[in-house]
Amino acid sequence: MTDDKHCPGFESNKSLKGIKIKCSECGKEWEIFSDEVEKHAKCPACGAVVEPKTCIVR
Repeated sequence: MTDDKHCPGFESNKSLKGIKIKCSECGKEWEIFSDEVEKHAKCPACGAVVEPKTCIVR
């Protein structure tokens, strides 16, 4: 259901959480959404491709 206060897709995305990960190559920390944990991520600093589920900052 859409209304004047929210964009389409709001309901399916409102449960997403930010997860901080750390690049295993250069140590850069950044944040991804919880639905991206099972995908590969590219480090914004060095470009290395990492598996987020193994790089979560606790």
